[in-house]
Amino acid sequence: MKFAILGISHETNTFSKVPASYEEFMKSHIERGQEIIDEYGESEYTISGYLQAAEDFGFEAVPLMYGKTGPIGTITKDAYDRLTEEMFQMLKDQGPWDAVLISNHGAAVSEEFPDMDGEFTRTVREIVGPDVPVGMTLDMHANVSKDSVANTDVCVVWRTCPHLDAKVRGYKCAELIYRTAKGEINPVQFIEMPPMLVNIVKQFTGQEPMKGLVDECVEANEIEGVLDTSIAEGYPYSDVEEMGMSWITITDGDAELAEKVSKDLAASAWTKREELNKQVPSIHEALKMAEESYVGPKPEGVENYVPDDGSALAEAEESEHSRLGPIVLMDVGDNIGGGSSADSTHILKVAQEMGVTGYLQTLYDPEAVATCVHAGVGAEIALDVGGKTDDMHGEPVHVVGTVGNIDDGPYEETRPTHGGFRFYDDGKRVLFKTTDGMTILLTSRRSGNTAREQMYSMGIRPEDYRIVVAKGVSSPRPAYQPIAAEIIIVNSPGVTSADLDTFEFHSRRIPLYPFEEPTYPPQN
Repeated sequence: MKFAILGISHETNTFSKVPASYEEFMKSHIERGQEIIDEYGESEYTISGYLQAAEDFGFEAVPLMYGKTGPIGTITKDAYDRLTEEMFQMLKDQGPWDAVLISNHGAAVSEEFPDMDGEFTRTVREIVGPDVPVGMTLDMHANVSKDSVANTDVCVVWRTCPHLDAKVRGYKCAELIYRTAKGEINPVQFIEMPPMLVNIVKQFTGQEPMKGLVDECVEANEIEGVLDTSIAEGYPYSDVEEMGMSWITITDGDAELAEKVSKDLAASAWTKREELNKQVPSIHEALKMAEESYVGPKPEGVENYVPDDGSALAEAEESEHSRLGPIVLMDVGDNIGGGSSADSTHILKVAQEMGVTGYLQTLYDPEAVATCVHAGVGAEIALDVGGKTDDMHGEPVHVVGTVGNIDDGPYEETRPTHGGFRFYDDGKRVLFKTTDGMTILLTSRRSGNTAREQMYSMGIRPEDYRIVVAKGVSSPRPAYQPIAAEIIIVNSPGVTSADLDTFEFHSRRIPLYPFEEPTYPPQN
C-alpha cells in the first residue's frame, strides 16, 4: 500500500503586516522527498508519526513536498499558487495512491482563500477521488472548518498546549487511515463549532479550565463505537468565519453518535466560557511580582519535570526545587508562535525604567546585529534595539553595553519542545550585555523561545538570571518551566495581545463570545 505525505503548515495572523511570501517559505525550508525524512524523521513532529506508522503497519510512505513558515501575515497568492502547483502535480504524477496523509497547521489564510486548509483538502480530494482515504493532522490552534472535515475521512487534532503530542496524534491519524484503507473501519466525522473563543492566555492544557476539557475529550474515546475525539482551541488572530473552538468526533459508521459526542463536549466548554477568557497581569504588575518572588538561581543540573504531556507541566511548581530559578515572563503581545514581530520592546522599556537587573530576553533586530558584527567581540557600543517592524510593538530602546559572542545561528535541541521540532536557526546572532545589568540576544531572524539550547549554544545559562522574558504564551513552557521558579503570563500590547478588543475584525462570526453573548445551544 502506498500513502502520499504532503502539506502546507502556516498559522496566519491576519493582523500582521509581514506577508507570508514564497520567499518566507523558502527561508523556513521547503522540503521535498528525502529532505522531509531528513528533517522530521527523528523529530517528535506530526510527519514523524506518519513515518513511524508506516514502519509499524507496513505501508509505503512517500513524502512528496512540505512547506512551512513561522506564523506571520496572510499567505500571498503567489506563494500559495507556487507551492500547490508543484505539490499537487507530484500528487497527480506519482499516483495512484492507496491513501493520503496531510500535515497542515489548520489556521492558514491566503489572499485568495480565507479557509486555505479547506481549499487545500478540496483539491486533494478532487485529485485522488472519493474512494481514496484522506487523513489530516492539525495543530491545536487550528480554526477547523466544516469543509476541512467534509473533504477528509479522518481529521485529528493535537491535544496538548504546549504541543507535546504532535507525533502521537500524527501516528493516530495514520493508523486510522491505514485501517480505513484495509476496510477494517468506516470513519464518520462530525464537527461542532460553538460560538466561542478561548483567550490565548488560557490555552495551557496543563491547568484548568483547559485541562478538564481535554480530559473530557480523551474520556469520550472510551465510548463504544468512537474511534477518536479532538478538541481545537482555535486561533483568535485569524479574522475568518471559522475562527474559534471546535470539537471533532470520529466514529465507526455511526453519524448520530459522532454528532452527539461532539455537541456534548462543546456544551461542557460553554459553561466555562467566562473562565476561558479571564485576563492576566500588566507589564508593570508582572515585573513587580517577579522582583518580589525571586529567591535565587536554579542549581546546575536540576530540573523540575520530565514533560510527557501537557499535565506534566503543571506539576512543576510542586517540585521542592521550584522556588529556585528565574521568574519567567511570557510576553503575550510578542508571541512569535502567534505571528508577532519578535522585536517588541514594551517589557524591556518598563524593566529598564524600573532598574531591573539580571534580565534576559531575545530581540529580532538585523540592523543591530550588523552593527555589533562590524564592531566586533568586546567592543563597547550604544544601540537602539527593537521596535522596528511596525508601530504595535514599542519604540527602539537605547542601550549601552558590550558585544559578546557572535554566531551564525543554527542549533539543535534534543530536549522536549513545543511542536516536537529539533532544528532551529536564529540567523546571525549576537550576545549583548548592557551596562545596567541586562542581557539581550539579538537575532537576524524572527525566532521564538521554544528551545533552551537557543541560550546554551550562545554561552548563556538562563538558570542564573533573575528574570527571563520568553516571547510566547504556552510554547516556551517545555523549554523554560523545567528551570523556572515561577511563570507569569504578561498582558503586553502587540499583534498577539490578549486584549482582543484592540483588533478590528471584519470576517468573524457574529455573535461570538466574548465579543457578544450568544445563545447556545441554538433554540429550535
